[in-house]
Amino acid sequence: MKLEHYEKIIKTENSARKFLLGFCWKNHQRFCPKCRTRRLYAIRKGYRRCSRCGYTFHDFSLRFLNNGNLSCQQWLRLIKLFELEAPTSRVAEQLGVSYNTAYKSVTTLRMAIVAHSLDARLIFSSIHGLDLAPSGKFRKESRHGLRMPVFGIVERGDHVFVDLIPELDAESILHFKMNFHLKTASIGKIIYTDRYKQYAALLIGGNALSTTYGVKHTDKGLFIDSSRGFWSFSKAWFQRLRGISPVNFPLYIKELEFRYNHRHDDIFPILAQYLCAFVPNFEE
Repeated sequence: MKLEHYEKIIKTENSARKFLLGFCWKNHQRFCPKCRTRRLYAIRKGYRRCSRCGYTFHDFSLRFLNNGNLSCQQWLRLIKLFELEAPTSRVAEQLGVSYNTAYKSVTTLRMAIVAHSLDARLIFSSIHGLDLAPSGKFRKESRHGLRMPVFGIVERGDHVFVDLIPELDAESILHFKMNFHLKTASIGKIIYTDRYKQYAALLIGGNALSTTYGVKHTDKGLFIDSSRGFWSFSKAWFQRLRGISPVNFPLYIKELEFRYNHRHDDIFPILAQYLCAFVPNFEE
């Protein structure tokens, strides 16, 4: 997005809201988020009620950007800062909000990215503590004792797919290394492996494998180390990760997948579209 256009859409709260509403309602046609009927009536400023199911809603109800207390201008500034990979502390400073508010808002954006990935249903159904609620709200809980998820890298042309492999965990990686001589190495807080089945490498957060078992991951000559695609793109990104929890790991991995697959695109409108999407109910 050109800077001139960006400055225009964030000039006022009304211009920012109008920009976001363009992603929410096609041709400005409202419908009930619950039952999809268009038979609505206004009850108070900004709110409508469905004549079929009685649900009362506003323009952003049940959408990702309804999870938080940011204004439309703040949401658009957050998207721009996220696009530029600004740290959360910098986001809080620029938006004039607390760190916790900024963290929650950035997490909302990452959750929206995960929800639009090909294996979204599998991720949200397999990883406890990473939950989407039918109400449109969600919660991300860091619970002790959760298994660190394992992801596998598959590159197809200019795109990469970093897929959750729910049947594997830290013990699986250790088993393959100790008994089948699967090579492993580390970069930052990430441990990766040599080729495994159709995957160029497996990825897992390193805490469980390093601190619990005291195993060194210093093998050389892994298949993916010679890759000039996704792996070259992601190395510096992995090195910046400080702490990794089982709940945060999928958010970071899917963000990286998104950034790589859209590295030649203007991601600002894509992220705005993701934020304005309805929170899916994967339990249906």
